[in-house]
Amino acid sequence: MPNKYCPIFKPIELVGDSWTLLIIKMLLPGPLRYNEIRGKIPDINNRTLSSRLKSMISKGVIIKSARDCKPTICNYELTEIGQGAVGILQAIEDFGNKFLC
Repeated sequence: MPNKYCPIFKPIELVGDSWTLLIIKMLLPGPLRYNEIRGKIPDINNRTLSSRLKSMISKGVIIKSARDCKPTICNYELTEIGQGAVGILQAIEDFGNKFLC
């Protein structure tokens, strides 16, 4: 029997924190290196960014575009799963613009 909460719970579990969503938003136009992501999200610290990138890779949201590279020179890019979050981001942005900003 399928879990009735899965269509909401699993996506939130996958991309549900603000840093992960911001990283996805920054990668939408195309691949970026670690320092480029860091420059676009100046409030994120190195430990948090590194942790989120590792988590996103393990969950299949992003990939490194080069093998055996150092974190600061690798390109990170969205997978099909990451690209699928576009609608989530747009809905959150629309909600924020309408009710919170």
